[in-house]
Amino acid sequence: MKNFFADFDDRLGETPFVAGQRFSVADITMLVTVDFAAKAITFPVPDEHRSLRRWYDATSRRPSMAA
Repeated sequence: MKNFFADFDDRLGETPFVAGQRFSVADITMLVTVDFAAKAITFPVPDEHRSLRRWYDATSRRPSMAA
């Protein structure tokens, strides 16, 4: 997970969303993965991954994610 988060932090430093300029199913999949890591294996997004944290916070606040 540590390497996975680092790779996605790099990616999200280049684009606003996982697959580019628009929110997509890739973002939904990534959000589920990040939530699973945080809850099931107690591995939340480390503070040093600022781009990933920005993306996670913004994506989690989307009305479509409030289920």
